[in-house]
Amino acid sequence: MPFDASSQKTAQFVAYVCTDQGAAVARTVVERTGGDNAALHGGGLSGAARLCADTPVAQVLLTEIGSIPVDMACECVTEIRRTGADVIVLGEQTDINTYRALRKAGALEYFTFPVSADDILSVQRDEPVEVAAAPAAPTLSPSIAIVGSNGGVGASLLAQNLAFYASDPKGANTRTALLDADLMFGSQAIDLDRDETPGLFEALKAPDRVDNTFMGATMDHFSDHLSIYSHQIRVGQDARSYEAGMPRLFAALRTEFDAVVTDLPRNALMQNPDLAEHIDALVLVVPAGFSGVNAASRLVERLKVQAPALRILPVLSELRRDAALTRKDVATTVGHDVVATLPRSDAGLLRAHRAARPFIESQPRSPYATAVRTIWKAANTKAKPDSPAARPSLVKRIFG
Repeated sequence: MPFDASSQKTAQFVAYVCTDQGAAVARTVVERTGGDNAALHGGGLSGAARLCADTPVAQVLLTEIGSIPVDMACECVTEIRRTGADVIVLGEQTDINTYRALRKAGALEYFTFPVSADDILSVQRDEPVEVAAAPAAPTLSPSIAIVGSNGGVGASLLAQNLAFYASDPKGANTRTALLDADLMFGSQAIDLDRDETPGLFEALKAPDRVDNTFMGATMDHFSDHLSIYSHQIRVGQDARSYEAGMPRLFAALRTEFDAVVTDLPRNALMQNPDLAEHIDALVLVVPAGFSGVNAASRLVERLKVQAPALRILPVLSELRRDAALTRKDVATTVGHDVVATLPRSDAGLLRAHRAARPFIESQPRSPYATAVRTIWKAANTKAKPDSPAARPSLVKRIFG
């Protein structure tokens, strides 16, 4: 409802300005809402935050950003909002990033000069705000990461097809984000013959700025339900500096999408253990060979220490025959039941790769597609804890 001082005595303005231009428009607003000069103060937005940190002095604070940095202005808005008062901000900054940041921090509106009293008084607002407790944390959608114990076992291929199944109307039919977290050699965009998404690196550098509008503009929208982030590092860029923003990017994606599927290289997981906190299920793709099983076993042991609550779902890949170890041997060594086996499908995969499309799109009834559906179900089903192995693992029997 527009501001109307006659209908509610508490619907009044107090202004904190720092320029003559801001004072002129604030004086008109205050007068038209039944106030007087006592409602006009200096100090701008930062002064309002200092003086109004405990209780709301008015229903609406009209403030001026002045010359303070945008991040400080956002902190001031957040502090004022905690008192229950609404905040309208005026300023000279005309860029869209300033507007988005202030609105995300809780500002009712942001106006750039010149602005009229009519503009300010026409702002729509909710019913009078009472001092409220801290808002509940948003519900986060399922997050599934796919990691290969070795290279060349089909982990990226599985991530691509799992994301497609999750988003397909004939599959899980959920709004899905496919995150290619391999910043060095990530291939999701290339394998699907799509343009890479440089916005991924912008998101990693400033994850707090990522919202639905940002993702809509910077992700590649493969279909109505599937959006992709995939971009490789360029010469002169440091992958480690970008990886530091990955945990907060996970949180943003999980808030905006119904499911997040991540193609995650094992080195990134080991070097950034905080990532495990943002993963509900880790699908570990293991080949049927001694080196692959050994690597998977070491990875699991490391994760037991770094992320003991993380659900690990081993998947046996037949893409590489190696020593042709059995599913039972792999499960015994890794210490978790194998949830599915990815069969070789050379002819079908060749056609899918040439068409730059997910394999299960062209072969929805193939054994590989069946395995993908099984993995999706296992990743989204809370499982009972695995029982300890009854005998020494295969790696210990072979190497120990």
